Amino acid sequence: MIAAIVILSASAGMADFSDDFRTVNEVDRNAAVRIRDTIEVHSLDGSLTPAQLDDFADLAEKGAGDIARFTGVTPRSQRILIYLSPRIDLSHTYPHYPGSSHHEARVFIDSERVERRTAPYLHELVHAVVGDGGAMWLEEGLASWVASSVATTYGGYYAPVLSEGNDRVDDQARAVIERSRDTAAWFDSDSPDLSQRDRRSFYILSHSFTKYLGTTLGTSRLVRIHSAKNARALELISGISLDEWRSRWMSSLGESGGQVAGR
Repeated sequence: MIAAIVILSASAGMADFSDDFRTVNEVDRNAAVRIRDTIEVHSLDGSLTPAQLDDFADLAEKGAGDIARFTGVTPRSQRILIYLSPRIDLSHTYPHYPGSSHHEARVFIDSERVERRTAPYLHELVHAVVGDGGAMWLEEGLASWVASSVATTYGGYYAPVLSEGNDRVDDQARAVIERSRDTAAWFDSDSPDLSQRDRRSFYILSHSFTKYLGTTLGTSRLVRIHSAKNARALELISGISLDEWRSRWMSSLGESGGQVAGR
């Protein structure tokens, strides 16, 4: 599965593998490469200065290690390959890249965002380090929650894309709930059919809900649920249904009787 997030728009289309295959070939024909213990960065030559590329490679190396430390996930023996190019429209990740016999994790990021230090590198590295999680709400929610947590706890930066950091996402979620009551189906499907208009709201609610689960269940249990790749894993591991968890989360936001209390 590709884990993808939009860069500056309210839509988040999945990247086309044929485009990524062309990007890999284009970059590798004229690449500036930086290799660290757990990551390997391939940047289209000239898109970043040597110093910018060195800084990003160090940042990504630290980020991957910090994500593994925060989640308790054992890092893979294979390096994570990160491709940087100004031709990459959507930041996205293949936890198991289909175009390689090794099926290593590959991350694709717009080099212009790296230059501006607005790249969602931690979000994408969560997908690469932790892997697939089954339901889209859990995959994207976990990536956002962990990325923001890592930036706050260990350093680096969290780049808000569709949801703000952990300190502001609940306020965003309250605003979404006030605007729309018809969101339950987004959590009932592994891969909901979202309109472009709905995607920002979906990512915000997924982040806020996953943050609630993580702080309530603990990181290790939530990672176990994510790693199970089973739509019923939340209920099987926690003993509480998805509907009940959703009700508790909504209550924690102050939601009551169709409105957000006190607003």
